[in-house]
Amino acid sequence: MTAEGFGPPYWAPDEIPEHNGFPRYPSTEMSRRHAWLEALITDEALDVVIVGGATGPLETSVQYFTNWPPQVPSYLVVTPGEAPILFVRLWNHLPDAQRISTIEDIRYGGDTPGAQAEAVARLLSGHRAPRIGLIGSIPHSDLEVMRRQLGEVSLIDVHERYQRFRLVKSEAEMVFTRVASRMNDATIAALAAQLRPGMYEYEVAKVIEEVYLAHRGLNLIHFSLSTPMDDPQVLVPHQHHPNRRLEAGDVFVTEISTTFWGYAGQILRTFTIAAEPTPRYTRLHQVALETYERIVEVLTPGATIGRVLDAAEAITAAGFDIWDDLVHGFGGAYLPPIVRTRASRGATHPDDWAYPEGTLLVVQPNVIDGKAGVQVGNSLQITPVGAVSTQRYPVELIRCG
Repeated sequence: MTAEGFGPPYWAPDEIPEHNGFPRYPSTEMSRRHAWLEALITDEALDVVIVGGATGPLETSVQYFTNWPPQVPSYLVVTPGEAPILFVRLWNHLPDAQRISTIEDIRYGGDTPGAQAEAVARLLSGHRAPRIGLIGSIPHSDLEVMRRQLGEVSLIDVHERYQRFRLVKSEAEMVFTRVASRMNDATIAALAAQLRPGMYEYEVAKVIEEVYLAHRGLNLIHFSLSTPMDDPQVLVPHQHHPNRRLEAGDVFVTEISTTFWGYAGQILRTFTIAAEPTPRYTRLHQVALETYERIVEVLTPGATIGRVLDAAEAITAAGFDIWDDLVHGFGGAYLPPIVRTRASRGATHPDDWAYPEGTLLVVQPNVIDGKAGVQVGNSLQITPVGAVSTQRYPVELIRCG
């Protein structure tokens, strides 16, 4: 650890298993995932499941079932009673897939998306597979190729069931999530030490990513906003950093997710630059923090969407609103349910929907007043003793610069 208590090493030598020089999900964990696939095939009366996509900011489906993070869309084909088959697009990606994947039958998919779709279709044409389950990101053009090749088939979207399964994290998954979250802590510590007047907002990307790039961490997101506290013009962080220079008296708000081998936590903090917070921003942050704490307090196994919405009423009662989502599922994707406030579009799920034990989610009040906004939050797991943050950096308004 650094003197500030946040920094490398981000994991103990025996915490992350490796194979051929790469991180590997434990065999017991992979067995659990594939057992779920087998149960899904039975429950939905499927003949085969196709898992598609490339590992990206919000898509890790192929990596989840194979350990290999494809950089271009690839496919895993799972047929009951047979060994799964991994199709890898691009010839030069094949050797790494063979080194990294837990799947033994790995085949070259082709140089083009169409060629790969045809290779999958040729495989399926040798099976009687009228009901095909689909998980992940599969382009319409690939599905059209498969339809032409296979004739009368039913393509069944089971991605929603997959998302529900992924909402609840195993202990093996939380090991990777905590490593990523330690990197998140270190990014906030680095910003607290380095944000200063005169810095371009886009320079924060270098500050953040230098923390973890040498330790196998990768950027998932690092959103930010900067604006004068006495004349605010931005209320929610940008997805792309602008060329604005930080000034004394600014507020700086950031939302960061570092990813480690397909897993991420999330941290959201508010800073003031070379100045104390104004009364307006002090009050906004106080309401955001109180709302965060109230929501965290109710997040026990079985907590309902209604209870979360009740806890969020403090924002409306204070005369404020939100812009960003208030609570969402997380880990491998941006997962439902998505919760806001009753005064601001409510939630994607009914009030009686209950969070299961093991859920990983993000609580992130982005409390706004006109063009002024703050944000505070963490990714948390719902455990038998309540919601436990995956980050350790204090939930506080940070003065720097």
